[in-house]
Amino acid sequence: MINGYSVVEMQHHFIPSEALKFMGKTREHDYGFGLNRYRAVYDRMGDVNVHLDFMDKSGIDMAVLSTGGFTANGFDFCRACNDGYGQVVKHYPDRFKGMIHIYPFDKDKNKDEVKRAVEELGLWGIALASSYGLDEETTMDSAIMDRVYEMAAGYGMPIYVHPPIRKDLWGGQRYDLFTTMSREYDTVKAFVEIIYGVLPRFPELKVVVAHLGGGLPALKGRLLAWHQPADFPLKDRGFGRAIDEARELGLVDHFEKLCANILFDAAGYGGWLPVIRFAFETLGSEHICFGTDYPYELNKPDYTRKVLEDLTQLNFTEGDKRAFFCENLLRFFNK
Repeated sequence: MINGYSVVEMQHHFIPSEALKFMGKTREHDYGFGLNRYRAVYDRMGDVNVHLDFMDKSGIDMAVLSTGGFTANGFDFCRACNDGYGQVVKHYPDRFKGMIHIYPFDKDKNKDEVKRAVEELGLWGIALASSYGLDEETTMDSAIMDRVYEMAAGYGMPIYVHPPIRKDLWGGQRYDLFTTMSREYDTVKAFVEIIYGVLPRFPELKVVVAHLGGGLPALKGRLLAWHQPADFPLKDRGFGRAIDEARELGLVDHFEKLCANILFDAAGYGGWLPVIRFAFETLGSEHICFGTDYPYELNKPDYTRKVLEDLTQLNFTEGDKRAFFCENLLRFFNK
């Protein structure tokens, strides 16, 4: 708790030691690459006591565990993750929520694994990568993803969209772009695919998107200016318009309704207050939540606690801040 605010955070990465054994070279990515680059991270990532110590010192009451970017390791990795998450949630039900990991291409295995994860392991929500890179890139609106959305919507639980860790993303390894900007491009692209290609068919689906939607606070205006859904009665198409005109035509309200069941976590920016403050204004307090990207980014308690303390001082209402710090996530992750 920080300055009277209970804190639940969305982007908290945990890989059980048993699951680490399945990390290797796949058709999509050599997952051993991260083991070498982030050796210190993986040495502590699988130790739940290290996570709890970080949370206690930082002032974080509860964390939602996931590692969706690694799901392309395949079924064995995902199942081992689910087993490990189930143990953590069982032993620390007041400190952790655990998401379900599946690899969309496992097809027939996934239905039983999701059922097992919910009914036997106590997990909730499905963690996904924002794209999967095989022979042909699989995006959020690809047909193979429909069975995932059907399962999530059937249970009334959210999906969580996190950028992939592939090195062949736009820009590649040049200037480390695949780590920085390329992941954000992939994330905001996934958001667009969801609102136009997924939600019209699964309007009840709950979605959480990492990293403020890949920079959506700045890019939302661009989307609003060019929002031209096929089923919306417009006399002129093919060019952008002023936001005031879009609002008068009902396009802004239409866009906001598409986003009614979407949250965006504020991880990925080092706790930079200007962008989080901007997110309150552009995305709305009912659509944002706190995240650390632990143990990759906000991973030192002193700095994390300072970020949280600074956030409590933002000039927004108590209700806005409580929604951001805990209420939005509890609404999505309480069964």
